[in-house]
Amino acid sequence: MNAKLIAVGSELLRFGRHDSNGDWITERLQRLGVEVVGRALVGDDHGRTAAEIGAAVDSADIVVLTGGLGPTEDDRTREALAQALGLALERDDRRVARLREFFDRRGKEFHPEQEKQADRPSGAVWIDNPLGIAPGILYRGESFLVIALPGVPAEMKRMFDDTVAPLIGQAGEGRLARRVLKIGGRFESSVDAQVRDLYDTPGVEVTILTGAEGIELHLLATADDAGQARARVDRLDRELAARLGLDLYGRDDETLAGIIGRMLVQRGDSVATAESCTAGLLSATATAVAGSSCWFRGGLVVYSDDLKVSLAGVPPDILEACGAVSEEVARCLAQGARRRCGADYGVGITGVAGPGGGTEEKPVGLVHVAIAEDDQRTEHWKIQQIGGRELVRRRTVVFALDRLRRALLRRDPA
Repeated sequence: MNAKLIAVGSELLRFGRHDSNGDWITERLQRLGVEVVGRALVGDDHGRTAAEIGAAVDSADIVVLTGGLGPTEDDRTREALAQALGLALERDDRRVARLREFFDRRGKEFHPEQEKQADRPSGAVWIDNPLGIAPGILYRGESFLVIALPGVPAEMKRMFDDTVAPLIGQAGEGRLARRVLKIGGRFESSVDAQVRDLYDTPGVEVTILTGAEGIELHLLATADDAGQARARVDRLDRELAARLGLDLYGRDDETLAGIIGRMLVQRGDSVATAESCTAGLLSATATAVAGSSCWFRGGLVVYSDDLKVSLAGVPPDILEACGAVSEEVARCLAQGARRRCGADYGVGITGVAGPGGGTEEKPVGLVHVAIAEDDQRTEHWKIQQIGGRELVRRRTVVFALDRLRRALLRRDPA
C-alpha cells in the first residue's frame, strides 16, 4: 500500500516555510506499513490543487491533503477535491448548525463565510476536529482513499491519530519496517565510506542524512510479512552497529540529551553547565527532556567577562592573559559549573558565534568545549565550526553533548 501527500498553501512556496506536516505524516504512515511514494506542494489555487489530486488518485492507494480547509477566500481545498473527483460540492446543514453552536458557546459572532467549512464533495464523510473548527474530509473511491486535514499541526496530528490511523489500521503492516540509526562525532562522508557496501542489502533501502544531532542512517525494509521485514532491519542494524561502534549513539526517537540523562540516572550522577557563546542553548536542550530534573543540576549563562568571574569562578588573571575564548577559560567554566552547582560533571563552552567579533587569531566559529569529571580531570576540545551564528551554536551544543556521552561511556562502559 502506498500514499501521496499534497500540502496546500502559498506560504509553503512564497515564504519558504517547510512542510513539517508532511514529514510527520510520512513517519506515521510508514509505521502503519504505508510507503509514501510522492509529496507535492501547491499554492492556494484550486485548479492546480485539483490537478495534483487527480494525478495522485490515479497512482496511489491513499492521498493525504493538508491545508486549505479554513473559512477564508484562499481556502479552496474543498472545491479542488470536488473538481478532481468530478463530484458536486454540497453544504451540510447539520454541520452549519454545529459551527453556529461552536461560536455561540464562546460568545463569538458567526460570520457567513464560516459556512463554507460545512461544504464537502458528494459522498464524502467528515473527520471530526476536536481541537478546532474546520472538519476534515474523507472520500473512499473504488481503488483509492482521499483524506483532507487542516494545516494547523496540532489539529492535523490529533485528527490523524484519532481517525485516520485506525481507519488505515493494519492494512499495510507486514510490508514495511523502518529504523533510524543515529551517529555522533562523524562527518557524513566518513560514515558513508565505512558502511556504503551495506547499502545493497537485499530487501532494505538505506538512506544517509545529516540530521539535527549528527548523521542518520534510515533503514526501510520491505517483505511479505511483518516478521520478515523486522528481521531484515534487525540483521542490517547489527552489521552497522558492529562497524560504527561507540559512534552509534541511538535509534529512532532517541536524542543525545535523553540518552545522557538515562546514563546519568543509572549512575546516580548529575551535570551542570557554564555557557558563553551558546548562552543557555545547551541547558535548554538538556531540560527539554522529560525528567531532566533528576540529573540536570543547573546552568550558568556567563556571556560577559565579569560574570565568568563572579558566577563561574574564572580567575581574572587567566581571563586577562588568555582571553574569554580560550582553552583555559573553557576548563575553568567546566570546573566552575561543576562546583557552583554541586554536580558530578561540568560542561564549559566559550567561543565566537559570529557574525562579528572574530579576529585572525580567533576567527568566527572558533569554539572551546571542556568537560570536568572531577577536581583533577578536565578534558578540552578546540573546534572550528562552519556556518552562520545559529548553526555554530547548534553544532556546538551537539558536539558538547556527544563528548559528554563518550565521557560517561569511558567512566563506566557497561
